[in-house]
Amino acid sequence: MVDSSVAADSSTWTTGGFVEFQSNLDYARDLIGGGRHLERLQVGAFDVADLYRAAWVQAVSALDHWIHRELYDRALGFALTMSAQSPPKFLKLRIPLSLFEDTRRQPENLHVAFAAYLRDQFGWQSFQAPEKIKDALSHVSDVPLWQSVAGWISHGRDKAVSPSQVQEMLQRIVNRRNKIAHEADRDPERTDTKRSITADEASEAIDTIHLVASAIIRVIGPPPVTPELSGEDDPDESAVAVTGSPKSVLYGKFWSRFVPMAKERGWSKAAPATANWFQMPSGIGGVNWVVSFSMFGCRSELYFGDPDGARNLSRWRVLADRRDEITDRFGEDLIFDDLPKKVGCRIEARLLGPAITDEDHWADVLRWMVDTQTRLRKSIGDLSDLKDI
Repeated sequence: MVDSSVAADSSTWTTGGFVEFQSNLDYARDLIGGGRHLERLQVGAFDVADLYRAAWVQAVSALDHWIHRELYDRALGFALTMSAQSPPKFLKLRIPLSLFEDTRRQPENLHVAFAAYLRDQFGWQSFQAPEKIKDALSHVSDVPLWQSVAGWISHGRDKAVSPSQVQEMLQRIVNRRNKIAHEADRDPERTDTKRSITADEASEAIDTIHLVASAIIRVIGPPPVTPELSGEDDPDESAVAVTGSPKSVLYGKFWSRFVPMAKERGWSKAAPATANWFQMPSGIGGVNWVVSFSMFGCRSELYFGDPDGARNLSRWRVLADRRDEITDRFGEDLIFDDLPKKVGCRIEARLLGPAITDEDHWADVLRWMVDTQTRLRKSIGDLSDLKDI
C-alpha cells in the first residue's frame, strides 16, 4: 500500500524502470522490423524467422528485468520512507543481522546495503510467469494483482477480460519463450525443423506484454517517494549544490551529457550546471523550460518563474484553459499546477523513482527528458501570446 500523501494520479506519472522497459520493447520491435525488411529482400542466407524468435525472447526478458527493477526500487523506497505504509509481505522480509550491524554503525549506508540485500535475495529468481510476478510484487504492493489487472484492461471494452484469461495469455507467451530459449524452438513432431513463427505473431506477443505491464504499473500505483535533500524541488528555490560535494559532481556529470542534446536541438547554449535542475529559455521573460531531479524522481516542465506571482498565474491560466488540447497533443496526462502557496506555476510531466545517484539509469532518464521536452514544446506551441501578460 502506498501512502496517499505521495500518490499521484495514476495517469500523470511513470517510473524509471518502466521507461527502460519500454526502451527494451522498442529494441524487440526493431528486430521484427529488420526481419520484415529482410523478408522483402528474400534473404536466404539464414532463417529470418530467428529474428522474430530473438524479439520474442527479448520482450519476455524485458518484462522480467522490469519486474525486478520495480521490486528493488519500491522495496528500497519503503525501507527509506518512514511515512509510507509498507505491505505486510515487505515487513516479513528476512533481513540478515550483518545488514543490521552495518547500518547501525553507518546509517548513511542503508541505501547501498539494502539494495545489495534485495539483489542477493531476488536477483537469481525469474519473474516471467504470472504466479512469479504476483509473488514478487506482493512484497511492494498489497493489491490483488491479476484481478486488478484484468479490471484495468477490461475498462472501456465491450467484453470483460477475466484474471485467468490475462494469466493464460501471458503464460502462453512465456511458454513459447521457453521453447525458443531451451529447446531451440524445435518442432517435437519434426525434430529437423523449427516451429513456425511470423512477424505478426511476435508483434502481438510484444503488444500483449506491453499491455499487461501497463496495467500492472497502474494498478500497483506510484512507488513511495524516496527522501532526498529538501532543496531538490523547485528551480526557483533550489540552491546550487556546494561545489565539490558528491552530488554536485554527479549533477555536473549528468548535465554534461544533457547539454549537447539540448544544444543540438537549439534549446540552450548554457554550460552544464551543478544544481539538481537545468533551465532553458522559452523566449519569454520569466518563463522557462526546465528538466530536473526532485524528491520523487524527475520532472520535465514549463515553469513560470517571474517575480510577480500574479503574472505567473495569468500566464499559466492561458495554457490551463487549453489543458485538454495540450494533453491530447502530448499523448499522456500532464500536471497543471498553479502552486497556490508559491510564486511560480508549472505544467509538468513526472518520472517517478530515479535519483542522481542511479548512474546506471542515466541513459533512460536522458531519453525521457529529451522525449518529454520535445513533446511538451510541440504540444504547447507558440508562447508569444504570453509576452504581453
